[in-house]
Amino acid sequence: MVRLRFAAQLSVAVASFLLVGLPVQAGDYPDKPIKVVVPYSPGGSTDAVGRTIARVAEKYLGQPFVIENKPGAGGMLGLNAVVEAKPDGYTIGITNSGLVTQSLYGNNKHDYPTALDALGQVGEIPFVFAVGAGAPWNTLKELVDFAKVNPKKIKYGITGVGNTAHIGPKYLELETKIEMAPVNFDGGAPMLAALLGGHIDAAANNPVDLREHLKAKRVRVLAIFGKERLDYDWIKDAPTAREAGYDIVMTLWQGVGGPKGMPADVKSKLAEGIGKILQDPETQKAIENLGLKPIYLDADAFAQKWLSEQNRMRRVVTETGILAQIKSQVK
Repeated sequence: MVRLRFAAQLSVAVASFLLVGLPVQAGDYPDKPIKVVVPYSPGGSTDAVGRTIARVAEKYLGQPFVIENKPGAGGMLGLNAVVEAKPDGYTIGITNSGLVTQSLYGNNKHDYPTALDALGQVGEIPFVFAVGAGAPWNTLKELVDFAKVNPKKIKYGITGVGNTAHIGPKYLELETKIEMAPVNFDGGAPMLAALLGGHIDAAANNPVDLREHLKAKRVRVLAIFGKERLDYDWIKDAPTAREAGYDIVMTLWQGVGGPKGMPADVKSKLAEGIGKILQDPETQKAIENLGLKPIYLDADAFAQKWLSEQNRMRRVVTETGILAQIKSQVK
């Protein structure tokens, strides 16, 4: 009898051990809070996106999102944490367009567009090329014509070699065959202060950061680096670079991704829930208030965008010389 009881207890213990090792199934998922890694400091736009979607997560997934900020190395520390997380659907991360460029510069641990699974795009916004109110140019063509006969005379602000604020103007130089002089700043705030103070002539920036200054006519936008004009009242008259004949598209986009290897049913349930969160009218309004156009892409479309943007940006940073510049600095 003792042997039978022992055998029964052993069978239960073995079964329990095996069950612990089984992957989580969508029927049970999620049964605890989901960690959302934000690869930047609290208070920035990427952090704001994460906290915005976290507000309604429980409504659509039955569990809350818990934000964990993990800044450092231009976002790579946080992205690495998501790539290397257990692929059980309980760790995901906020991703942005830096995911693509960081993977091109050679100092990253992973190739993020292929090392992560896309779950959904939150929104995007094109950068704009702006000048101070005292600048003598009223159109992009006027600036280009001046630069052609005054190489490196125009100074424009950047917030780091190889980021979106740098790539846009370098792209303009490539397309127009002009030379301008970049001036590096520690962040967007000092760069904007230099633009307003006339210490630099131009800068590429998120248009929302310029909103109040545009309304007050302290700066003016010469071109939108997007496929079409923006429909906000305070910038609707600003033309695209394409309208001036220059095919320059440079956008900031934000979204959600997770580690590779999640069970298909778990990933499907997670992506479906995130889709509902991102298409919620309350969420879309909040995203727009953050300065993004709430353009939702599902997991498959967002994954395709990662790869197509990586191919496009590889060409741009190679042809502009940014890639060679970064690699020389790494050495």
